[in-house]
Amino acid sequence: MSWVYWVLGGLNVLMWGSIAIIFTANAGKIGILHRTREEPAGRQPFISVVIAARNEQKALERCVESLMNQTYDPLEVIVVNDRSEDGTGAIAAKLAQAYPNVTALDVRDLPEQWMGKSHALFQGTKMAKGEWLLFTDADILFQPSCIAKAVAYMERHELDHLTMIPDFIGPHALSKWYASFIFMSASSFGQLWKIKDPKASHSLGVGAFNLVKREAYEKIGTHEAFSYVTTDDAELGKRIKQGGYRQDAVYGTRMIGVWNWYESLSQLIGSVEKSVFSYPKAVITAVSCLLTMIYPWIGLFIGPLSARVLCGVSIVSVLWLYFIYSRYSGSGFWYGIAHPLIGLILTIGGFRGAYRAGRRGGMTWRGTTYDRTHLKA
Repeated sequence: MSWVYWVLGGLNVLMWGSIAIIFTANAGKIGILHRTREEPAGRQPFISVVIAARNEQKALERCVESLMNQTYDPLEVIVVNDRSEDGTGAIAAKLAQAYPNVTALDVRDLPEQWMGKSHALFQGTKMAKGEWLLFTDADILFQPSCIAKAVAYMERHELDHLTMIPDFIGPHALSKWYASFIFMSASSFGQLWKIKDPKASHSLGVGAFNLVKREAYEKIGTHEAFSYVTTDDAELGKRIKQGGYRQDAVYGTRMIGVWNWYESLSQLIGSVEKSVFSYPKAVITAVSCLLTMIYPWIGLFIGPLSARVLCGVSIVSVLWLYFIYSRYSGSGFWYGIAHPLIGLILTIGGFRGAYRAGRRGGMTWRGTTYDRTHLKA
């Protein structure tokens, strides 16, 4: 039986230890937006900010106000009220009356084979006048120089698409821990520093900030090309990279923030359903989390001493990954202590998502149930 502990401990050391070394050596190659100069050097392109808002009455006004305070002038904001059941539509209309460069659009129906957010963003682009499109969410807060710095960064690096990992702010600790795990993993395992390399296949798209040249967006087929994909932001980044366009991902520390990404444990667990809505995926998620995120902490107390040491080295590697990530992202350096808890949440969320999808006949997200027969994550 001892060999089982050695194998599990050894595999974890190999995975976490090697990625910790690789990430430590390369993390400094990832861009940090607040370090770039603020003003674009050449002609300032007109940018259309498109916001998909469903039941966002608590956050929408604050988001739009932060966009109105940008130092970048050639800008319009299109707020798409996506079938909201609260005061989102009224707030959007009020903002459109208050600011001449804000437009409110109401979407009342959702066609088949469309995710709500993708459909709302697509409808917004039809009204957009900009040569660049910025897709963002209604719960995002922009610092005044954010867009100006983003345009300057894109110009300097001759990009067609720039995406950004935001700060996660607010009092809800679990939301911050979860975000730290997601984007630490994207940064290290996803090798974020390779996204700028045209020869590498690595890509990323983050819903908080996807700034893309309209020409590139239209050439990849717009949101129509991936209308029934749950991870629309990541799919956008993937298709832009596959289309041969230049792309980069940077840390948006001090420039852009998400307020309380998920406001409760229930919301956080429910968010897993968006990606895991079948039992095969739930089993894969559970096994992966159990063996690589939860076992090392359990393995500290069971099995032969040598196997426990391997688990200890794995845990140190995990904590080091979170520490290195925190140096660039603005997250807490100690967030790694929540690593096994996040693994447990992912496991529970996966099985709950599969159960609920089977019971309802589809995946439910933000009050809409989508037929999982053709749905892709």
